[in-house]
Amino acid sequence: MPIKKPHIISIVPLTKIPLFRDQAFFYLYKEPITSGSLVKIPLGKRTIDGIVLESKSDFPRLGNIQLKKVVSITEENFLTEKQIRTAQFISDYYFVSLGIVMKMFVPKIVKARKQGAHSIEHEAREKIKLTTEQLSAIREITSSTNYQLLTTSYLLHGSASSGKTQVYFEAIKKILAKNKKSQTLILIPELTIASQELERYGNFFGPDKIAVLNSKISKGQYYKNWQAVKDGTARIIIGTRQAVSAPFKNLQLIIVDEEQDISFKQWEMNPHYDARTVAQELAKIHGAKLVFGSATPRTETFYQAREKKLAILTLKDLTLKPNVEIVDLKNEHWKNWKKVSIVSPISKKLESEIGWSLQNNFQVILFINRQGMSKFSICTNCKTVLTCPDCERALTYRQKGNYECLHCKFETGDFPLCPNCQGMSFKNVGLGTEKIEKEIEKIFPSAHIARADTESMKKSVKSQEKLWQDFSQKKIDILIGTQMIAKAWDLPNVGLVGIIDADSLFAFPDFHTNEIAFALISQAIGRTGRTGSRFRGKALIQTYHPENQVIRWAAERDYQNFYAFEIKERQALSYPPFSK
Repeated sequence: MPIKKPHIISIVPLTKIPLFRDQAFFYLYKEPITSGSLVKIPLGKRTIDGIVLESKSDFPRLGNIQLKKVVSITEENFLTEKQIRTAQFISDYYFVSLGIVMKMFVPKIVKARKQGAHSIEHEAREKIKLTTEQLSAIREITSSTNYQLLTTSYLLHGSASSGKTQVYFEAIKKILAKNKKSQTLILIPELTIASQELERYGNFFGPDKIAVLNSKISKGQYYKNWQAVKDGTARIIIGTRQAVSAPFKNLQLIIVDEEQDISFKQWEMNPHYDARTVAQELAKIHGAKLVFGSATPRTETFYQAREKKLAILTLKDLTLKPNVEIVDLKNEHWKNWKKVSIVSPISKKLESEIGWSLQNNFQVILFINRQGMSKFSICTNCKTVLTCPDCERALTYRQKGNYECLHCKFETGDFPLCPNCQGMSFKNVGLGTEKIEKEIEKIFPSAHIARADTESMKKSVKSQEKLWQDFSQKKIDILIGTQMIAKAWDLPNVGLVGIIDADSLFAFPDFHTNEIAFALISQAIGRTGRTGSRFRGKALIQTYHPENQVIRWAAERDYQNFYAFEIKERQALSYPPFSK
């Protein structure tokens, strides 16, 4: 009986390897192992996971070089060939260790716990008459054919309530009708949107066809959903940025909803990447169509559309625009020609509008893009800003009485000391969600108030689902939150949106600042006056600079003039899209 010749296996260890070294190591095994298999390998004194790239027969090695052996095979064909190509793209494009990237692609193999049946039921939807623009967009997206010859990437541009989601529904429906085994990836920017999207798509297509992938679901449920994507039983995959790493079997369409959102970029941990850029490469690898949807697209994306690198599909408004009023906060400092000593962050005009909305059974959204009780705190003795000892960022005062770093989550004790003079007295400067919540409770003590920010939503995915259910079922009168509530929510009973501090959106030293501020103000305004509402809706923008042209364009939802201004500025300074 012939002796089996061992094979040399090229394996990427799922750990950080310096970029100047080869990212794959060679090991020995008694037989070939298929590419994409998950294995256990020795690395130094540790035994870690690795992904197989290739196998080849062993051969005589000069110098009697000894190779370590593969410890065991955890699962063959764990990652697909297309996943490996996607991981290699991220590694090359963002200069990050391939092992770190592949670690993102490998979920924990954990059995999901038994859970109660999800409350979503497949309901028969009333037939909606589509507009000419919607029908044209659906026809363009679903036109099938030679991937190499026709346009395969689109920008679906339309204001809030223009019917972009209905276009997604009908496009997916047509693609599934052509090929029942096709898959669609829907990328969303925020976890708070996931509950609404799951309900929407579940009602339209049935919950059995949908898989959700995000960081807040349990590891067991994530692995179960991941397997459903891999074996093709999940037809519609809804996820945040990490969903680009899923093992798609037959991906036909990728939808990036709210594509302007900065949350698609992963800043806080390795690998650092932009899911929108990865989605473009994913579309090429799978031969899938790609749709960027937004009311306020990034300047770079709209420039690509103007340069014919993306096909632009424009939708018209389906509803009347909400009434938008800019409130000059300078007037709040004077009453009867006398200076007011204590000024509430809620202007008299906003207070009056909130009262009217509550009397008429409308709900209110108050948007402020900062959590906590303040922006920063200074020592009353030496004027030193209280900063985090780990990352040197300004600490935020919390309602419970201590100070916290929003970046690295460092927390002080109840009696922090000034690092400069050892003083214990601090003045809190600026506004945050907790401070607004406290002020609203004082003005409207009988209203049901809720807060949505990273702190209140960090516990689990259930807290986000509960927030969505309570607000959609009108159990909450006033919702105060950061940017996580300023986009995508479609609730016809929201009668008023208040933007508490528009000026704070322009406080960042970044060339994207105007773009982000314009998008957030426009998106927040778009939460009122939705299709099916019994009221046109109203939005109030509080600012000390009512003459700010970006605020005015956002109030008028005038994207074209804003884009013309922004692209001119960027070209003069050689900023993207005119450079990288």
